[in-house]
Amino acid sequence: MDSPTPAAGTSIGAAPRFLAARPWIGDVAWAVLLALLGVFSRPTVSFDTPPQIVYTLIVIGCCTAVAVRRRFPRGSLILIGLLLLVHLLVVPEPGVFALAMCLVAVYTAQTQTPSPERWIFTILAGVGAVCGTVAAAAVLDGDWRARTIVVIAVTALLAVVALIGIIRRQARNRYQAAVERATVLEARQNAERRLATVEERARIAREMHDILGHSMNVIAMQAEGARYVLRSDPDQADTTLGDIARLSREAVDDVRDLIDVLRADDEPSTTRPVPSLADVAELIGSYRSANDRIRLHVSGDLTAVPAHVALSGYRIAQEALTNASKHAPDAAVIVRIAVSDRIVELTVANPLPLHSAPASHGGGHGLAGMSERAKALGGTVEAGPDPTTGIWKVVARLPRRRT
Repeated sequence: MDSPTPAAGTSIGAAPRFLAARPWIGDVAWAVLLALLGVFSRPTVSFDTPPQIVYTLIVIGCCTAVAVRRRFPRGSLILIGLLLLVHLLVVPEPGVFALAMCLVAVYTAQTQTPSPERWIFTILAGVGAVCGTVAAAAVLDGDWRARTIVVIAVTALLAVVALIGIIRRQARNRYQAAVERATVLEARQNAERRLATVEERARIAREMHDILGHSMNVIAMQAEGARYVLRSDPDQADTTLGDIARLSREAVDDVRDLIDVLRADDEPSTTRPVPSLADVAELIGSYRSANDRIRLHVSGDLTAVPAHVALSGYRIAQEALTNASKHAPDAAVIVRIAVSDRIVELTVANPLPLHSAPASHGGGHGLAGMSERAKALGGTVEAGPDPTTGIWKVVARLPRRRT
């Protein structure tokens, strides 16, 4: 025997989803079934006598109300109630159809109308069903026990249908609440992803600013120096041009490595070693041909500093040196790195020319970028001139461990 194919399983599962998306189909089906019940039960549907004509119109009206009960719940219930009242007053023989319509009214009231309307409609439908049952049980002359049993059975049936409607309504409310929570959670996750994207872009922008700002500034200074020594000292000019070529290649490699971060996971990456505080000496060396008055003082073990702290310290030193070379190109610069058990303190100090304003010394986003790097680690950056000596200082304090 052949096993069921996936297509067959898919078609079987698609039917409930199709009906769930179109609940009016179920309502129309119930309306058709109730119409058949009205046709084949007593009294008969015909246009021979006035009561039969009224009953026929009642069946048509009630079934129409059932077909549109989801779209117009209040109107459907009011129409069913009025038609059943006419049925009770005009038609001398209450039948099963009237009881079925009372049950449908109770279920619709519990599932489609808000509180307290649902209980008003439920009570009215229950009273009407009991009254119709009493009238129908009048054929049991003198047998009060049978009448009592019929009334109790109908009342219990109404209570069961009302309970089913309550359970159905609560299940639907729980489903809607779960959908709303899922929607809110999805929106929150999307917002978090967008925020992470913005933060990543800001980080990449800071890295790009540090890399290009440092390299282009040094290249510009060395190019200016090469112009002055090109004729008087060709060897020095050749060395300077070689440094420019080397710095240009390093800048291109750094930018390429940074862009590699944006590639897909399945693409190869050729990222070079991440710079750290131990590379500050080499960083200073790149400025030496333009300014040989840069000094480095180190205390503590630079290799013991965590990689993420060492990278931030390197970038802060790079930005501070770039600003110093831009605003005081020939001034002496002192770089101090002190590593202790709990903190890494980095200081870059240089005289501030009289024509430079502290607000412009940061070069726009430089100071903000340094502050953001330190803040991300739980540290601080202080930048400004000493009021007594006029020395511009950038002091960064970076915790070795986030507290």
